Amino acid sequence: MANESVARIISDIKSLKIQGANDVAEAGLRCLSLTAKKSRSSNKADLIGELDMTARKVLSTRPTEPELKKVISSVMVQAEVAEIKSVERLKGFVERVCNEQLRKLNEIVRKVAETGAKEIVDGDVILTHCHSKNVVAALSEAKRQDRKFEVIVTETRPLYQGKITAKELLNQKIPVTYSIDSASGHLMKRATKVLVGCDAILQDGSVINKIGTLPIAIVAHRFGKPFIVAGESLKVTRDIPNIEQRNPKELINPGKLRGAKIVNPAFDITPAEYVTKIITEKGVFRPAEIEKLVAYKQQKSFIQSRY
Repeated sequence: MANESVARIISDIKSLKIQGANDVAEAGLRCLSLTAKKSRSSNKADLIGELDMTARKVLSTRPTEPELKKVISSVMVQAEVAEIKSVERLKGFVERVCNEQLRKLNEIVRKVAETGAKEIVDGDVILTHCHSKNVVAALSEAKRQDRKFEVIVTETRPLYQGKITAKELLNQKIPVTYSIDSASGHLMKRATKVLVGCDAILQDGSVINKIGTLPIAIVAHRFGKPFIVAGESLKVTRDIPNIEQRNPKELINPGKLRGAKIVNPAFDITPAEYVTKIITEKGVFRPAEIEKLVAYKQQKSFIQSRY
């Protein structure tokens, strides 16, 4: 981490070298921490302005990530209200706040994994899509508890994040079947359940996840297979985030299809009617119960919306 720079981290988020909502949130925190550490600001106002500029650059990279927005907002609010006169002490304070947020994010993943592992039983064939730290952690915890199961992993085109999931599971000695996205309907016959991560959880229990999740959910519903979502409560939001549209060149050189409109949405929205349950660090919720969690978090959380 010693050679990291804010510009490099932001570039890695944009290019998806850093991907997954939790990893993106962690990267955003590292950007704020590095900005504070390397700042030459001589007063609080200038330091806050510098941090704000970094925050806005980071947030612009991934508009579909409420978790990123919330952790960034939390750090900024705490920095602004801190009654610290010395700018050097304030820089250190920001670094400590970022480190504490990172610790909390890791603890949340651990709790989601413990809860998620309880959903996995001997003989399961679990279909998953894309790459989710929460899903991999839950499957790894189930393996640690000596459950016997296998996982069907989709490629997740166009950038093949499924390869990351497959490799991480294979490293845990978990049996993996790897297939193209469009085979999910065919493979659903053999699956016992679907377990995916998410980038956002809407207040009605709908979820936003990597493009291709919606058709998998519809097929799971048609075959009567549970569709389970794992995600931190930080991803719960009242607002529908903007769906990120990525570069068409990830699909094809536009020059090879002159005249065609090429679309490359990064995410889709799976309606609550296709979601069986949502696993968070606070427990397991039915989609209809998420609205209560939203209200509770708004009432109790110190995290304020700044952006």
